[in-house]
Order: sequence, then C-alpha cells, then structure tokens
Amino acid sequence: MQERQILNVSQGIWIDERWLHKAGLGARLKVEMKPGEIRIQAASDIMEDTSPSEKGWEAFQALGDDAVPGCLKDAARDHDRYLYRKQS
Repeated sequence: MQERQILNVSQGIWIDERWLHKAGLGARLKVEMKPGEIRIQAASDIMEDTSPSEKGWEAFQALGDDAVPGCLKDAARDHDRYLYRKQS
C-alpha cells in the first residue's frame, strides 16, 4: 500500500520509523542523492569492499619520498615535547 505525505522543510526531514518498517527497510540504509531526487534503500548486510587500492597505498607511502631532513633530534620519539613545551 502506497502512502504519501507532503512535507514543508524547515530544518530537515524526519522519516517515521513505522514508514521505514512498512517499506521493509532495516536499520542500515543507503541514501543516494541526485539533482531533484533523494533515494533511500536498504543497505546490504554484507560489508562493501573498502580495502584500499594499490594506487592509494603507493600515494600514501610516497608522501615522505621528497621530505627535507629535519633539524630536531629524535623528532618522532619526542614530538609531544617539541610541540607542547616551550624551549628555554
């Protein structure tokens, strides 16, 4: 059974949980937005493949390739001391 309701948006839209249940949607939702349309669907219980791509890892690992050597002794180990304590 199809139900319709016209809403006036002032600060957002609240979708009653009963509507979600009647539509057969669970606790996990996928929301897609396109110009003129917002679509709400049940999200798959199977986790999407979020493993990082090789290209992404290569970019991340290359961040330090052209770094200039620093002048602080043991900067990685003592970074809190260098950042938060004043030098005398």
